[in-house]
Amino acid sequence: MNNHHKILLLLFNLFSFFLTAQELQNLSYKKILNLYAGYPENDSRAMVFVNRYLEKAKKEHSLKEQINGYEEAIYYTESLNRKLSYADSAISVAFKTNEPDVVSRAYLGKGIIYYYNSREYKNALELYLKAYKFSQNSEDDYLKNKIIYHLGIVKNYLGYYQEASEHFKSTSRYFEKQLKQKLQPNIRLNNEAGYFNSIYGLSNCYKNLGLYEKEDSLINLGLQKNQNINEHLLEYGYFQKGKGVQLLRKGQQDKALKHLELSRDILLNNQDYGSLTTVYFYLGKLYWLKGNKTESLHYLNKVDSLVSKFRLMSPEIRSNYQYLISDAKQNGDSKRYSYFVHRLLKADSDQNDELPMMLSKINQEYDNDGLSRENQLLENKNQNLSYLFLLIPVGLILSIYLLSFWRRVKERKITEKYNEILKKFNERNSILKTEPIADNKTEHKKEPYSPEIIEDIKVKLKKFEENKLFLAKNLTLPKVAKMLGRNHSQLSYVLNEHLDITFTHYLKTLRIGYITNLLVENKLYLQYKVENLAHECGMSSRQLFSTHFFEINGIRPIEFIRERIKENEEK
Repeated sequence: MNNHHKILLLLFNLFSFFLTAQELQNLSYKKILNLYAGYPENDSRAMVFVNRYLEKAKKEHSLKEQINGYEEAIYYTESLNRKLSYADSAISVAFKTNEPDVVSRAYLGKGIIYYYNSREYKNALELYLKAYKFSQNSEDDYLKNKIIYHLGIVKNYLGYYQEASEHFKSTSRYFEKQLKQKLQPNIRLNNEAGYFNSIYGLSNCYKNLGLYEKEDSLINLGLQKNQNINEHLLEYGYFQKGKGVQLLRKGQQDKALKHLELSRDILLNNQDYGSLTTVYFYLGKLYWLKGNKTESLHYLNKVDSLVSKFRLMSPEIRSNYQYLISDAKQNGDSKRYSYFVHRLLKADSDQNDELPMMLSKINQEYDNDGLSRENQLLENKNQNLSYLFLLIPVGLILSIYLLSFWRRVKERKITEKYNEILKKFNERNSILKTEPIADNKTEHKKEPYSPEIIEDIKVKLKKFEENKLFLAKNLTLPKVAKMLGRNHSQLSYVLNEHLDITFTHYLKTLRIGYITNLLVENKLYLQYKVENLAHECGMSSRQLFSTHFFEINGIRPIEFIRERIKENEEK
């Protein structure tokens, strides 16, 4: 905190001192709120008045106003630990109300702190699931959609891009529908924020799925519709980031720079370090492409600093380390090279340890079918029955036609993918045989481990594959390293640097290859249920298996089985 800020804070403390206890007691909650309503988020000057708000609520034993006070404290407090402490207090008071909706909102609020302020997805997910549990019988559609949105954020992080996109489509429809109604100013602002965040989340899913035209369309839509920039400055910063990335992808570096710098300033001012980290990466990449290594490394090193502080990991951040490692290689700086390799391996290791638990939790505790039912109820809740009866015949005919067309297109694509897999199988005579992976080591680089250790790990990995040890359940990087008689850093280094593959991708490639091989060669396995196939190759859930099968083969396991059975019957 600088001296100017300290002086201002002192002046506000003195001002509050002159407000006597009697005067404060006579002020309404609304009037106290108006004393600090103009301050931005994380501005600690407001806490002088927020504390008075809380004191009044406690003295009057108003549970509702106590919760409001704690929510205000969360908004204006700069310290992460204090935000979490106030969130705990809000949860404690919420339980005293005996109202599930209030408890749900309190849990959601704490989860948002973990996500927004420190990107701790594991802690955020646990709280989102608690919020979901308490909201199941709620009639508060806004609350339900807010939870659906945040679960979509987690699914996007886990790599369930298609499923996450359904969350964001659902919530964007809801918020857009609400905005067509006459709403109070604050309620309108909340629904506008929900809409902008939903379409931005959807644009991220499209980016991760490689659907760049759809992503670009949503980014442009967000910038076009966000007319009230001062009220939605953070969301404006997100769309500016998206526009910058879009222009950078198209090679328009100078235009991209303006958008990324604007986004940087907004996100930095709002202390959204998770989003800021990705902006720093793209600025680093942009300057790298322009040949300005000094400025590029300035931003790439900023990313490393934030990763160190917040344990962030994403595809962009992984690429950030690849740039830093490449620079260290080019300059023959073995110390920096080893440091950045270690940072990347550590981040990968942390993610590998965290993701299986999160996948298990979200599959076990959040019912996707329930989401579909919920969305249907929300869509139909206020429909006019007379319009419905008029539209049913037309809609039914149109739906049958579109469904038939869509099925033909989808079936053709599935058949093409299936034939591609069989072609590869016939060429290699085994789906498990992969093309040789080029060794990535360079002439001038100094290896952190001896050639004997690296070669030993390669030999043992070959035996690991031949003996099908990858079929064991609950395998992690440390466990496999122990099986090979090495530590996890050594194994991860060889996989990443010499075989150009992460541990997670290596494991799922072997497992899916093994199962695909069985489905091609042995008709018996075509009768297995998907969950049984998952267990057969060591995977913990049907959903995880289906996702990985699609990622490796391009079609779902049930689609592959159907095509295989059809082909066998035609022979």
